[in-house]
Amino acid sequence: YTVWNFLPKNLFEQFRRIANFYFLIIFLVQVIVDTPTSPVTSGLPLFFVITITAVKQGYEDWLRHRADKEVNKSIYFVIENAASVKKECEKIKVGDIVEVSADETFPCDLVLLASSSKEGSCYVTTASLDGESNFKVRGQVFCSFLGNIFRS
Repeated sequence: YTVWNFLPKNLFEQFRRIANFYFLIIFLVQVIVDTPTSPVTSGLPLFFVITITAVKQGYEDWLRHRADKEVNKSIYFVIENAASVKKECEKIKVGDIVEVSADETFPCDLVLLASSSKEGSCYVTTASLDGESNFKVRGQVFCSFLGNIFRS
């Protein structure tokens, strides 16, 4: 969401839910056709639910934005001109070579070029992505030529 598109996107997402859409139709029928019940009886609860849901989703989006900003400001080491340079996560570009130490989180999608282990592999947990906390083995995927360049 952005400030400009929050309301339209949020209303679209909420009225995709069949219950909200149903109560909107009932409200519109009560407004258009003369019915024995007041449109307020269906409009007020619908407005209340949509408002509370929008506030909740807006707050959650703001928390995600804050967490992303914090992660993007974290410092990582990038190899530039055969030297290790500190760089903020948000400034890492495609093609940068990132040095990741043991038990350090990955700042972005990475391809393993070399590893300090004898097998040339590393263990990765994807708990922040899919909730699985078990380790997955990732092997060296680039040729040993590149690995030898970075070891020397």
